[in-house]
This record gives sequence, structure tokens and C-alpha cells, in this order.
Amino acid sequence: MRHERSIRGFTLIELCSVLVIVGILAAIAGPKFLDTPAFAQRGYTDELAAAIRASEAAAAASGCNVQLTIAPGTGYDAELPATGTTCSGAFTVPVPRADGAPLSGTPPSKADVPALSVLIFGSNGWIVSAVPNGNPIQIRVNGAPSGTTSPLTLDVDPLSGFVTVP
Repeated sequence: MRHERSIRGFTLIELCSVLVIVGILAAIAGPKFLDTPAFAQRGYTDELAAAIRASEAAAAASGCNVQLTIAPGTGYDAELPATGTTCSGAFTVPVPRADGAPLSGTPPSKADVPALSVLIFGSNGWIVSAVPNGNPIQIRVNGAPSGTTSPLTLDVDPLSGFVTVP
């Protein structure tokens, strides 16, 4: 009688097939787990804090006032006065980022601010005008659909422009 030894285990083709299937499932399901309003809200809050800091730095570097407008639905943009040499006129010249792109952005679909905020930074980088006004100046970022997450609030010191992110 002849005894065959059975070899137990998986073949290389079986292992590769399982890895491909798991990879496809991860590629499809992974973004759905990470695409939550809380992540979008936190990311947009951090983006706004960075925009405030960059606007302060641009004002100090240029010696001109810089206006940062944060609007619901449309996002934010930072602008310099039209006449750069005299630092006067309407705010129409986009503040450039380090890569040359304008300092602006749009909110993600799952986070936004509920009200208009306009901050004007003076040539020393301090806030010279703010809407809303307060001590500290507060900018709320809500998750969407509304009510799904509690709002995050950026606090901006009206004198120094120091930004506190929760």
C-alpha cells in the first residue's frame, strides 16, 4: 500500500489572491471610515488657524494691512491693498503663499463657519479691525450636516493675534 504525504498549506496563488481581494476591499471601504464630519471639521479648523497666522506674517512682512475674510459657504481669502507701495486702497491683491498660489481656500463639504468673519491685520501683524469683535475673537467651525458634531471654536487674541485651537 502506498501512502502519499499530503502537504498542507496555501499555494502562492491562493495567498496572492487573498491579498488582492483584501486590498480592493480596503481601498473601497477605507475612505468611508475616514470621511466623517469630525475629521473635516478638525481639518478646516486647523486650515483656518494656519490662514490667520499666514495673514499676520504677510502683514508684518509687507508692512501693509492684510484683510482675511472667512465667509460661510465660500471659504476664506487674504488680500493686500490695491496700491502696494502706499498700502492704501481697497483690498484686492491676493496674498501669495510660499508656493505662489493665493492664500485662499474653500470649506470641505462636511464643515463650515456659520457666520462671516473679517480680520484686518496691521503692519505689525496685530489685529486692527475685526468682525466679529470680542476678547478673544471667536470663529466657530461647525460639522455638517448640522448637529452631527459639536462646533470647534478658534480663539484669536485681539491685541497680539495669537491663535488658540482647541
